[in-house]
Amino acid sequence: MAVQTLYEVHTLKSGNWAVDSTYPDRDTAIDVAKSLHGEKQFQAVKVIKDTFDEATGNGKEIVVFDTTSKVNRDKTPPAAPEQPATAAAAPARPAPARNVKGKNTKGDYAMAAKVTLLLVLILVGGLGTIYLLHYAGGNFQKLF
Repeated sequence: MAVQTLYEVHTLKSGNWAVDSTYPDRDTAIDVAKSLHGEKQFQAVKVIKDTFDEATGNGKEIVVFDTTSKVNRDKTPPAAPEQPATAAAAPARPAPARNVKGKNTKGDYAMAAKVTLLLVLILVGGLGTIYLLHYAGGNFQKLF
């Protein structure tokens, strides 16, 4: 019985990881992962060394190449470094406001104001047209 080692290339797209391909050679797997990451069609790419011992039936996975640190930096604020228990804790600053889906922003209010103004102008114009047709139309019919 032998120990089998494969290198799996995993890709992250739309928040889901998938195994793209497997290789017996570490360098080849990393080269493929770098190439995939350079294509910019995946959020992140990683290579996992998958070792399986047939004699014991045990497997072990180790990440040997990973680009997810950039994904994590873009999406979540970095964790605060741990401080010793004896250090005085400083008050936490609130996280900066983010444009979260479903939350109104200044641009949303400006757009709503523009749409409201446009609807009012259309309403006033329509009512004005009806007024003119009703009262001026009566005079117009008397001319002929």
